[in-house]
Amino acid sequence: MRKRPTAIFVMGALLALVVSACGQAKAGTALPKGDDAADYVGAKFEQVIGKLSDAITDSRDVTNSLDAYFKFDDKWIHSTVTSARTGSPESRAVRHRSQKNPDEIIDTYTPADGTVEYTYLGPVYVQKGVSPTAWVSMPKPEGGLVVPCAWGGVLTPCRMADSTVAAYKADKRAVRGAKSLGDGKTALTVNVPFGVFVEKRVEILPASLTSQIGPELKKAAVPATITLNPDGSLGSFVMEAKFAGDGHQLELKYDFRFTGKASRQDMPKLPDASQITVLPDRAAMDDFYRRLGEAQGS
Repeated sequence: MRKRPTAIFVMGALLALVVSACGQAKAGTALPKGDDAADYVGAKFEQVIGKLSDAITDSRDVTNSLDAYFKFDDKWIHSTVTSARTGSPESRAVRHRSQKNPDEIIDTYTPADGTVEYTYLGPVYVQKGVSPTAWVSMPKPEGGLVVPCAWGGVLTPCRMADSTVAAYKADKRAVRGAKSLGDGKTALTVNVPFGVFVEKRVEILPASLTSQIGPELKKAAVPATITLNPDGSLGSFVMEAKFAGDGHQLELKYDFRFTGKASRQDMPKLPDASQITVLPDRAAMDDFYRRLGEAQGS
């Protein structure tokens, strides 16, 4: 569970791309769609593929939010993730909330100073014996704060970006349209096959569900819409779809956006050291994550 992906983050790197491509369009004007959009946007998209990882690295002193919903027939999950990163060197905080059970809380805090990071567990996990205290400390990950996507604040958006890039690389016609919006914003839409969504683990699904995903569902399109502000900054990145196939009904929505400027006030206040369970090494961490996984699966 400690393995963290190094997915590329596409949204910010598209800023100059789409703004320059659409800069002369009138407000509310639809830009090319389908095959024409692939030709219109594709060449510029290719130019930034190798620079996408820089986009997330350059986003400093910001707050983010993600609202994630996934439903497969009658099984569903819904969670929100809010995060903040600020300072130089940088501190980061992530707050994960289940919308099904308000006691399912997992927060993480990685301060700029020191060699440890912290996790806060909601009541349900303490009650299930994951930790004797709500707060836990452990050594910082080997990747530290260097790898752009190595923290929970952008983990899912990075995977969303991975799936979008993969869809484009597999078929340039995945770029379905670009539009200049009436408020000065610009929107780019890319169709991502649901099979790619699953492959890139935008949502980590159990084998009991993935075994039911057949060819119809794999080919179903999940539109990914990237909206840019008038100044070229990212407004939002949304994947949303409702479709059926292989005898199943699916609905999903993943809504990521930058929400403002971060400050030290966005970082949590730690309790007294006596209220923090210390995990001193890898063995203790592995045991902790084993218990957490069991609690989440029960």
